[in-house]
Amino acid sequence: MGWSDKLLTGIEEIDEQHKALFEVINRLDLAVGSEDKWSAVHFALVELDNYVRIHFAVEEALMRLHGYPDLADHIAAHRGFASQLTEIKGHSIRRDVSDEMTRLLHNWLVGHIHKADKAYVPHLRTAPVTIRS
Repeated sequence: MGWSDKLLTGIEEIDEQHKALFEVINRLDLAVGSEDKWSAVHFALVELDNYVRIHFAVEEALMRLHGYPDLADHIAAHRGFASQLTEIKGHSIRRDVSDEMTRLLHNWLVGHIHKADKAYVPHLRTAPVTIRS
């Protein structure tokens, strides 16, 4: 699974972060083929988990600043993914989670970017920024 320009949102920071996520996923793919597969996959999952949390926080902050009406649903989707990733990461130290991980990343990430992330773009482009004190 690799990056495709079809995943571009047109929001530079978000697109750069999405590309970075795919770079981490590529490292996961390399870990799957490594000699010390289980530990390599585990540490790659730790890296992915850390990056995903940062990315989600940035994305959610942007949506909050622009008053995105579907913010709660988007956050729920992020939390659901993070929970699944945490569960897989927890199992990765004891067993091979390569197939689980690949299914989750392919099915969720690409679908999420295509649908949920692209859904907020028109709103962010037109809504004013609201800063609350």
